Amino acid sequence: MININNQADCCGCTACASICAHDAITMKPDALGFLYPEVDRSKCVDCGLCEKVCAFNEDYDKSLNIDNPLAYAARHKNEEELRYSRSGAVFVAMSDYILEHGGVVYGAGYADHFRVVHKRATTKEECSEFKGSKYVQSDMNTVFRQVKQDLKAGLVVLFSGTPCQTAGWNSYIGKAQRKNLILIDIICHAVPSPYIWKDYLGYTESKFKSNVIKLEFREKSIGWNHPHI
Repeated sequence: MININNQADCCGCTACASICAHDAITMKPDALGFLYPEVDRSKCVDCGLCEKVCAFNEDYDKSLNIDNPLAYAARHKNEEELRYSRSGAVFVAMSDYILEHGGVVYGAGYADHFRVVHKRATTKEECSEFKGSKYVQSDMNTVFRQVKQDLKAGLVVLFSGTPCQTAGWNSYIGKAQRKNLILIDIICHAVPSPYIWKDYLGYTESKFKSNVIKLEFREKSIGWNHPHI
């Protein structure tokens, strides 16, 4: 049974909740909105799968790690894609390729009023929502199980997220189905609080007496070097 005594030992990736066949684990927000697993002991059968799949476990499988990874620098050829993307729009190029070959893409988008969540996309139009940085912890919801269904159906899946989320994927999917799962992780500076983000939106709307209808993190019209919203 997974038990988080130190919040630094959990990233909220939902791998433990997703692997539980008895749905004994739910993700609950703390005071800042960060998601942590909570176990329903009446449903738990002590199978140990939640502990085994956790990327913070000392026995986490690192056999797929590359000892000497190759490093490349890339930039999209389309200037318009660069304008509305971050990090050279590499994700756009890769996701377009996957979609053109019948695959599916998962990335961070918005639900409700700019609440950051991971979503599934099968078209370029749906995938366009994943462009750009979102400096908030994303809610993975049922994405792990959705991806597993896609892989079982023989689809190639591209997933973009934080390094701790992709680490959870490596463990959750396992080697048998891993060949059709392409993981993209970002150079992460840690994820800010969902509740602080919600409060900031509320503050901004109150200040200007108007609803936020569109936003961009690290918008480039006044320069690329100074992060701003």
